[in-house]
Amino acid sequence: MKKLLRPVPVLALAAALTAGGCSTNTQGDDPSPVYLTTEYRLLLAGKCVNEPTLMQFEQVNLTSHLKGAATAGDAGFMDTQVESYTVVWRRVDGGKTASAPETFAGSTLVPAAGTSTLRNWPFMSIAALQKAPLDQLFPFNGGVDRETGNVEIRQAGTVTWYGHTMSGQPVTSVPAPFEMSFLYCASTGKVEMSRTR
Repeated sequence: MKKLLRPVPVLALAAALTAGGCSTNTQGDDPSPVYLTTEYRLLLAGKCVNEPTLMQFEQVNLTSHLKGAATAGDAGFMDTQVESYTVVWRRVDGGKTASAPETFAGSTLVPAAGTSTLRNWPFMSIAALQKAPLDQLFPFNGGVDRETGNVEIRQAGTVTWYGHTMSGQPVTSVPAPFEMSFLYCASTGKVEMSRTR
């Protein structure tokens, strides 16, 4: 089987991906007077599984939205202290086995009806890059995903943020999805690609 070397898609995508999916939190059916949404900017197009660095996004915007009964006059009590966030993965390439969920500590204050900008926060640990199913992409494990026969694994991650308002009410964000391609890089700036089996 002939193998080709092609550049890794490491350039950032300029278009922002806005949170999608559904959450009853936007309907005001929990006690919190606010809810959070997520916007990703400058996402990497792909992540090298053999690059020993955290998977990070250059910029993530967390925006607080007031619910119907909330008023700007109560803003000081409605600022949200974010404490943690969880990333849950699922396959979008036909494979069944996805990376395990991870929870990260996070400490940032999102002002009521305002936005907090996060830079270079992690969304996958270095250890997770070496665990199933991504470990199959390493040459010593065959270099191919056994479920799809591809040398690339595509997953969708969904991020949910957790915290509380300054008045003590719990806040859970609207789940925010994004997609990422995972590849084995043969050398700096290169990824080893082969035909799908």
